[in-house]
Formats: sequence, structure tokens, C-alpha cells
Amino acid sequence: MAIADFFKKRNQEEFRPRELPLLRAKERESKKVKETKGSSKWVFGLLTASIFLSLVFWLWGSFSRGDLIKRGARSPASVSWPSPTPTLIPKKTEEIREKIKALTAPLKGTYGVFVFNLTTKESYGLSQDEVFTAASLIKLPVILTLYQEVEEGSLSLETKYTLWQEDKRSGSGSLVGKPVGTVYTYQKLAELMGQQSDNTAFAALTRILGEKKIQTTIESLDMNKTSLARNETTPTDIGLFYRKLYGGSVVTREHRDEILEFLTNTIYEDRIPAGVPEGTRVAHKIGTELGVFSDSGVVFASRPFVLVIMSKNALEKEAKTALVEITKAVWEFENK
Repeated sequence: MAIADFFKKRNQEEFRPRELPLLRAKERESKKVKETKGSSKWVFGLLTASIFLSLVFWLWGSFSRGDLIKRGARSPASVSWPSPTPTLIPKKTEEIREKIKALTAPLKGTYGVFVFNLTTKESYGLSQDEVFTAASLIKLPVILTLYQEVEEGSLSLETKYTLWQEDKRSGSGSLVGKPVGTVYTYQKLAELMGQQSDNTAFAALTRILGEKKIQTTIESLDMNKTSLARNETTPTDIGLFYRKLYGGSVVTREHRDEILEFLTNTIYEDRIPAGVPEGTRVAHKIGTELGVFSDSGVVFASRPFVLVIMSKNALEKEAKTALVEITKAVWEFENK
């Protein structure tokens, strides 16, 4: 009997009409017996329901435990939680740092090296936070700024640029020898900056984008020791550029891949690319000025890594050999 029905019946009985004393006495006696029986039935019903529910919960618990046992689980007291996915144990980097020191110690000038493994997130280096002349490494944030402006809708890669005499810069690149009035797209200027380290393309895009906007890009990347105006940076800052570009967080993957393609198989493959096994892809950017011989990029090994090697007050003959030897040492260490 439901609890509500029980109280309803009881209320109905309480409000029956009064009867003769004798009949009422018998009725009371009969009623007491019935109430006793009714109460017994109600108590019995509750007891039965309790037993039934206990049985249901017990069966459900048994089924759950059985199901867990089938899956290899144990009781809570003895559960052993699975270990997290094993992570690659960072290598001891003292060995490679000492080797880089040994390679550069006899050389004229100062060398800075920064390595970041894009798989293990392990980094190490030598004088990696020292400021060096950026030379053509400063072209990297210029290319990135162009693509960011395109993604914001401010510019188009297909926009035409007409070569000005004022934009012509001697040194690296083929545009300096082209006739004034020659037309190129912004995309082609970016490609020439990557493939040929073209100085004229750099001057044109810097004028189009504006130095302030390029410096804003540099600061947004947290390249805190890099200055376009002073043409200076650090191995760590350039490494940070590649880390963020490779990670796809600063431009779309499509534009990232295009930028990396412009930096692959350039006309300058005698530095980092010469220190890795033949056929290994390297997306990189060199920097060269008087006493400055640098290279930086992403080496696409089985576990790709960023490598930045910078120098100042160095001898060209020593530096070009040193860059290759440092690359070989880092490659060997990263691929153990």
C-alpha cells in the first residue's frame, strides 16, 4: 500500500458516523484486529520492498564488478592507475655543449648556437642570449609580417609591385640588376627574399609594410632582443621565430608551408645544409656581413629541430667550416 493511500484510508475511518455502544465496541475490537493485520501487511510490504531493492542493488554491483574484472580492473583498494604515456627522456646536453665549445674555442670571433628539438621540446646552446648583428636574418620577420597582413585582409599576395630605383640594394639577390619598372607580385618578393636573400626585395617590402609594423610583429613573437632598426638579434630570438612559425600559431598552415618552401633549396646551401645527410630537407635563412657568417632554420630529421648558428668578428674561411662542423655535431647528437 502506498503511503498516501494509507493516510487517506486512515482519515476516512476516523470520520465514520457514531454507532451504538455494543456494536461500536465490537466494531472497535474488529477494527483493532484489522488495523493490526493491516499494519502487519504494510510492515511486511515495506520489508519485502527493502529486501527486493537490496537484492537489485547487490545484483547490479556484482554485474558492475564482474564487468570491471573482465576489463582487467580490480577493487578500488587495489586499483593501480595506468602510468602516463612514457615521455622521451631529455638527453644530457653537457656533452654536445662541450663539443661546440671545443669546435669554436680556437676560432677568431664569437659564436652563438641555439638548438630546440621540436619533438622533445628540449633546448640548449652556447652564448644563445648574446646579441649579434642580424644581417639577413632580419628578413624573416619581414616575410612573416607580409603574410600576416594578407591574412588580415590588408594586403594581397597578388598585388603588383613596380621596381623603383630607390629600392635597389647591392649585394645578394637578382632584383638589383633588373630594369626599373619591372613588375613583381608581393608573393614573388617574399620568394626572392627566401630563395636569394634578395636585398632589393627586402627594401621594397620594408617600405610597403612600414618599419613600425614589422617591429610590432617582432615584439608579438616575444623576440625581446631583436631590433629591425639596429639590425640585431640573438640565437634564442631567431630560434623562437622558427618555433612559432613551425607550430602554425602565427600564420595558417598553408602560408607556413609556403614560407618554409621559400627557405628550402636556396642559392646558399653551403652552411647548415652541408652538415646534414644528403637528401635531408632544411628550411633556412643565412646572414652575411663583414665578420658575420650565420645560418638558421628547421632541420627536418626524424625528430625535427631548430638550429641557429651566429657569429661576429669572425673569419669567413673559419666560419663557413665551423658552421658545417657544428651542424654535424648537433645532427649526430639529435639522432642518437
